[in-house]
Amino acid sequence: MECAPCHITATAIDIDVTDDCNLRCVYCFKGPKSPRYIDNKTARRAVDWIIHASRDYPDISVNFMGGEPLLAWNLIKELVLWGRNRAKSYGKNIRFSMTTNLTLMNDEIRAFVDQYGFGVLMSIDGCPELHDKQRIAQHPDHRYKTVEYWARFLLRTRPRSDARMTLIPRNVSLLAKSFQYLTEEIGFQSVVLSAADYPDWTDELLQEYKEQMELIASMLEQGYKNGKILSLKLLTWMIKMIIHPRRQGKNITERVSPCGAGYNYQMIDFNGNIWPCHRFDFAIQIHNFDNELKMGNIFENYYNDKLANVFLNFNFKEHQKEECKSCPIFVQCAGGCPACNLYYMRNIYLPHENYCRLRQIEYKVAEKLYNKLIDDKNETFIKDLEKPFN
Repeated sequence: MECAPCHITATAIDIDVTDDCNLRCVYCFKGPKSPRYIDNKTARRAVDWIIHASRDYPDISVNFMGGEPLLAWNLIKELVLWGRNRAKSYGKNIRFSMTTNLTLMNDEIRAFVDQYGFGVLMSIDGCPELHDKQRIAQHPDHRYKTVEYWARFLLRTRPRSDARMTLIPRNVSLLAKSFQYLTEEIGFQSVVLSAADYPDWTDELLQEYKEQMELIASMLEQGYKNGKILSLKLLTWMIKMIIHPRRQGKNITERVSPCGAGYNYQMIDFNGNIWPCHRFDFAIQIHNFDNELKMGNIFENYYNDKLANVFLNFNFKEHQKEECKSCPIFVQCAGGCPACNLYYMRNIYLPHENYCRLRQIEYKVAEKLYNKLIDDKNETFIKDLEKPFN
């Protein structure tokens, strides 16, 4: 097998095992669904690629995505067993994970992921009303009740798992209700929220977002008062990475790159094409970019050195807007997701203005929450501040 290019060092990949999905989520960034699946040869080659691309690093990660990866469960199961032995033969520790909508989960899969320490990021959009509005099922058995059942079941053995929640603007009034449902009814301790469809956030909807965020902050505050730590990761990140260090007078390391896309993390699709991350393939297709934003292919010697250097030397500060200079989040922002920027603005460095407005709302809510808990000398909160953000 051909090794990865000698100048590349990557430790993590996503493998898109299929373009197919049993849901039709209204915000899906992967484009039209098609019954295309990765074959065993390509999947194994992808694992070999990351083994070699990781160089001297002993730990590597492989995450399965789609579409819905559980549609390709038999391939995944075989690849995990083969990949563990393959990595071990090279002196590597390999960790597998997947992002799934849970609708195809069963007892066999649940037992397998527990046995092999398999990470599971659960996509669940909140209360039943919101979830089924946004994640349109092709089959009645794939609606909220199934997702809720398996989320509860998986939390028994992995209680610190995150809920991955997406929100579109027209459903913003259900945000706080959904956070409460995920934490109080299902039992998640942490929710990862992603707002979608940036152009559709009007002034009125942004105001509603602020009010909903304030309701969630009140829930977090009450949790700390009761000695219970809950997290909406957007707010927790701002408190731990920006607000608290700033209040302590510490220097905050400026981020110039928002993520590891394109250098230490990449995505491999069913054809063996290498993309900077799992969001780039469709962002590129929709704007009719040829192959200029594709990194290469695991079956070819060619690698896009020019693009690799763009990500390796990614420096948002060189492309910042004038208003960034007065933004309180700027020190850790790094311009947001490059793939989203490409999708909405045709420029990997330029975030949509509503991305910035959403982040600023979150910062103000997080700052207010921080001040309240510090003024109250809340011991649970103060102890939690010393724990690293993860």
